[in-house]
Amino acid sequence: MSNASASTSAATDVAEFFTDLDGGQFERMLSVALSKTAAAVTDNKLKGKVVIELEMKPVTGTSMVHVQHQLKFQHPTRDGEAIERVKRTTTLHVGKYGALSLVPESQLSLVDRAGQVTNGG
Repeated sequence: MSNASASTSAATDVAEFFTDLDGGQFERMLSVALSKTAAAVTDNKLKGKVVIELEMKPVTGTSMVHVQHQLKFQHPTRDGEAIERVKRTTTLHVGKYGALSLVPESQLSLVDRAGQVTNGG
């Protein structure tokens, strides 16, 4: 794959990425934020907002990054609005074409999606 096509390639599995953040807690918190906001919007007939912010910093001497993930949501209440914010950090491996994963690619090639050990090929 050329550099041009690699830069537009979707190397990171987005669903798995969100599941990996904070050991699955980010995904759970996002589900709660979406549901609470949607329910409050329909109940109060006012708008709400869910914001995901991701910031990456290198881990010196490795091919890993610290991903700071922040989830902020605001939803209307009967008398105003409620705002909640959670900020945490997860360290992830950066593989071929920038693919982010919880474990390095060399280990991924030894285990299939079902968690079964493969022959490495």
